[in-house]
Amino acid sequence: MTSHLSLTKFEEKIWKQLQLLHNVDPHPWDSEVSSDPENSKFSFSIAGKAFCIIGMHPKSSRMARQSPYPAMIFNLHWQFEKLRDMGVYQRVKKRIRKADEKLQGSINPMLDDFGDSSEARQYSGRAVDSNWKCPFHH
Repeated sequence: MTSHLSLTKFEEKIWKQLQLLHNVDPHPWDSEVSSDPENSKFSFSIAGKAFCIIGMHPKSSRMARQSPYPAMIFNLHWQFEKLRDMGVYQRVKKRIRKADEKLQGSINPMLDDFGDSSEARQYSGRAVDSNWKCPFHH
């Protein structure tokens, strides 16, 4: 991927890459999350582990998601559950959102807590409306 990609093309490439990874993954989907991108418990799974995907792009509308080159960050889903178990998830979340607000003047409107809506809507970093349909198929 090159940095001249539009955000829409970047989003297309993210989902194409995730679909290709899924197609060759011999492991079952992580049972802690849903494989349906329309489900509020969706999280991408590879090698039997759930991941929250963060798309980074030079032209991202969110400064915190801007990077010199297009990239995908794979955050293990269990790390968020571990923070909840430790009782620090809410504190960490508030700190991150406060920093985002300080950097950009507002909290990313695409952010939702896991279980409130499908995290698939957040992967590319592009703001999508309620009619957006995830191109991924399990």
